[in-house]
Amino acid sequence: MKITLLILACCIALGLGATAQAQQPMAVGVAVGANYNMHSGADLPASVTGVGVIIGGQADISFSKWASVLTTISFDNRNGKYSTSGTESGYDYYEDVAVTVAYLSIEPLFKYVIPDRPWYVVTGPCVGFPVQGKSETIVTTPGFAVDGFESTTINTTIQDLKPRVEWKIGGGYFIPIDKKTVIMMRLTYARGFTEVQKGMDWHVNSISFLASIDFTLGR
Repeated sequence: MKITLLILACCIALGLGATAQAQQPMAVGVAVGANYNMHSGADLPASVTGVGVIIGGQADISFSKWASVLTTISFDNRNGKYSTSGTESGYDYYEDVAVTVAYLSIEPLFKYVIPDRPWYVVTGPCVGFPVQGKSETIVTTPGFAVDGFESTTINTTIQDLKPRVEWKIGGGYFIPIDKKTVIMMRLTYARGFTEVQKGMDWHVNSISFLASIDFTLGR
């Protein structure tokens, strides 16, 4: 499933490039990176943070020497982990919970290159369509064994996931390799506006790092 989504993302990005090439200068490439996710909300039992992976394709359509629209289509995980503890029936228990929410994301960002410098800034929306949500809970009860084990693993599917809408802002650096090839890196902050799960006060903000190698088409 993940491989299919990745291939789809790259094909869409390349398709955008082929469509726009005849009218505007553009570059297409493959992008990989990671995000640090900060989950928040009244319905979460604890502070939840985690690191996820981003992989996909992108198209950079230029409208002037300094301005362009940088569109990335990617598969990304908004992971998180937290731990809780308590006492029930005289026994202590500890819960370690890992949450994974995966999206197919589309982000058309306005990009402005600082004149005569290898730096640029970006801002714009990002929409993520949920692909999968799951959680793994490990419950440990020292001194109390169930079927001979003091720990139990519970796997659950997260239902009623909602599309993710967020706004991104950040900046980056590019390294020209030759006239048609460039390595791009960018760091962005994303402010999430929508609930992760229907009816839950649960939101995610993220800090993302993405690196790509882009190839200019045509000219």
